[in-house]
Amino acid sequence: MQQHYEQWTATTLFVCPLYLLTIIVGSLGNGMVIYSYATDKTIHRTFNFLITNLAIADLILSLLFTPLLFIYRVHAKSELISFTPMCEISIFLSMLSISMMYLVFPLLAYHRKDVMLRPQQPKLNLAQARLVVYMFWILSAIAAVMMILMARREFSSDDSIPKLFRCLLINQDLDKYAQAFLLYSASLYGLSIAISAVFYFMIFRQLGQHLEGVNGSAEERHCTKLCFWVAIVYTAFWTPFLLVQLGGVFGKYSEVHFNLHGCSSAIGVIGSAVNPLLYAIMNPYYKEKLYCLYKRVTCRG
Repeated sequence: MQQHYEQWTATTLFVCPLYLLTIIVGSLGNGMVIYSYATDKTIHRTFNFLITNLAIADLILSLLFTPLLFIYRVHAKSELISFTPMCEISIFLSMLSISMMYLVFPLLAYHRKDVMLRPQQPKLNLAQARLVVYMFWILSAIAAVMMILMARREFSSDDSIPKLFRCLLINQDLDKYAQAFLLYSASLYGLSIAISAVFYFMIFRQLGQHLEGVNGSAEERHCTKLCFWVAIVYTAFWTPFLLVQLGGVFGKYSEVHFNLHGCSSAIGVIGSAVNPLLYAIMNPYYKEKLYCLYKRVTCRG
């Protein structure tokens, strides 16, 4: 039987500003990236296509999933959500976006290795990247639907809070749903990081040796560094959430875990707002686009 826990005032004060920043900055910044790709054919290349798909996943998390977290953490009696389809939609959106992020990371790292170490004969062109990414979206959607079907088996209780906990990715016991959730999440998380790390290690090692045949373009080197730091942001921001999940289900779940879950989820989702800022800081094209967006927003204000 799942228990109800009290949210501390300190938790509320910590998570709410992060959720708001994610909703506002993440929606505007990632929307800018997507709009730029949709309206500017000059950037229709593999790098921008992959970054745009990451931005779509970040936008889903920022604009559609994070508001549910914010509503619950601001007003704990918002369990009415659990009586609506929004509960299942919440699971779908979170699993879809997070799955997509960690599927694209290795592909992005492989593409950067391709561009930097095989500039004359790259293996991944735009058409191939589109095919792979579309397959990733389908697989992510299937995984999200499977998690919904598993979660619904746990929704037999008349108590709304445990159901809402599932919809907000809170696991208190190591039941079948939690096992599937953690196995899938940890496997995808671990493999994505490991594969990406290997590719980036190969890139930076060969670039450091100044070997013939590697890409000497300053622009492409900046793009590679940008992709590397984006991967670092995702890893650093979502690791606390995974650790809290593991600590809660393998230990004795308590009110401390409940509050740490809120804090770690807020840290995780804020990464979706940090990424477009990284694009703007490290890429001149997105820097100009973000500046134009800032002028439009402030002028209208």
